Amino acid sequence: MSISRQQREFYRLFSQHGSGDALVRIKAKDVALLTHIAAMDLHGDTLEWMSPQYIGIAKKDFFELSFQDIESLDMVSEEQAVDYLQLSGASNPDNIIFLYLRNLCELYRRRFKFVNILKKQPFPLVEQIGPKALIEYGNCENSLLFTWMCWRKWIYDIDNRSAQETGYLFEPILANCLGGVSVSHTHSPVKRINDSGIQTSEGRQIDCLIEETSEAYELKLRVTTAASGQGRFGEEMSFPVEAERAGLKPVLVVFDPTPSTRLEDLKKQFVKHGGRFAIGGDAWGELITRAGNEMGIFIQKYIEPPIKRMGEQIDIIPAALTLVAHNDLITIRDAKGNEYRIDRFLVDE
Repeated sequence: MSISRQQREFYRLFSQHGSGDALVRIKAKDVALLTHIAAMDLHGDTLEWMSPQYIGIAKKDFFELSFQDIESLDMVSEEQAVDYLQLSGASNPDNIIFLYLRNLCELYRRRFKFVNILKKQPFPLVEQIGPKALIEYGNCENSLLFTWMCWRKWIYDIDNRSAQETGYLFEPILANCLGGVSVSHTHSPVKRINDSGIQTSEGRQIDCLIEETSEAYELKLRVTTAASGQGRFGEEMSFPVEAERAGLKPVLVVFDPTPSTRLEDLKKQFVKHGGRFAIGGDAWGELITRAGNEMGIFIQKYIEPPIKRMGEQIDIIPAALTLVAHNDLITIRDAKGNEYRIDRFLVDE
């Protein structure tokens, strides 16, 4: 049975984002699997309509799903995937599983896209890094210098792409969970205030705006005393002032509880201007409580664990790594023998 044009457009809310060269589309069996996962998360158990083969994969840790896991699933058509959406209740936008599954699909697609970025990001050409040799030439053997410059440019490019994808993902997904929206500076109700105390027409980006409660959330991983952050800190201190002027209650959420004088100053600034703060464990509690039971599950399963665990692992001086590149593989290995293997397409593919 074929699906209607309206059903196909609805299905695309879960299966794709972007357009043209930036189009990201996942397969129907990916959507079917994610529908099983979302329903099992929310119901805490399997349901009659579920497929046994999907149940087995859906019970795995989402962040440990492998290419082999996905490929082992039988192919399904878009029509079958739409059937699963309807059976789960996700075809009704008023049902909480609609929002839950959209967030899960967004997370999955962004991860899917980044896998392909890692596969395809080329190593730099000589003209991209050659002039930079002027400031380091002679410090070591020439081939070592070129290799070092080549790796660091590739890593820099990868990190930029990672930051870009995270920007599209982190705040918007959290905002969705909280029942709000992430707002760009061009559409923001919060306007900058100049040195004369006059409100300008220039907007401020808002990590999460909740119109229902007139709250403007500022989400931060950490607040440090690093000198390099002096300019950014001035921006952070001005946000609660400008939010209050816009008639909003500023809410500061900082995931890392490490004390600092700047963090204390920022907390006082938010309270002074009619807001509040939540730091460390309280930060996650604030978000989970505000999200409610169902979307709180999403935060606890898919957002909180990676961020908390990375915060626990990061040291001031990173551990030693070995990076090895071939045409079809990059291997990143630590001193304990742990490996991160990145399958590569040939550069000219």
